[in-house]
Amino acid sequence: MTWYIVEQLAMIHPDDFDRRFGDVTARELVRDHVLKLTYTAYDLTPFARDLGYDGDPFIWDPAERRQLRARLDALFFHLYGLSAADADYILDQFPVLEKNERKEFGHYLTKHLVLNYYRALDAGDTAAVIDEHAPA
Repeated sequence: MTWYIVEQLAMIHPDDFDRRFGDVTARELVRDHVLKLTYTAYDLTPFARDLGYDGDPFIWDPAERRQLRARLDALFFHLYGLSAADADYILDQFPVLEKNERKEFGHYLTKHLVLNYYRALDAGDTAAVIDEHAPA
């Protein structure tokens, strides 16, 4: 890969992870959510310890995992400097996901969660839990 290509890649500057959302930095939010999404078996105990966590693995809960992934998506929309309208447009570019979620959940759940988490983070709320059953 040439330097010309590397310079064009969209990357978040490491200092941007110090951005605060309420009382929590983006770095802390990413660490917490990645830990919960990945530490689901004891064979990952060394990884969890490296992240400062000393408890048991997290239970695999599909609903909670959807919430965590959606909050991370919303966070990264913020860190890349994208607006809620940009996020809305980008999420509309996944018609197969939308079709499958409309069939399974009755609405485009990922878009509903991500946009609501986007607004919550905008307000500094990192603890909100978005109702999956109430479309935006």
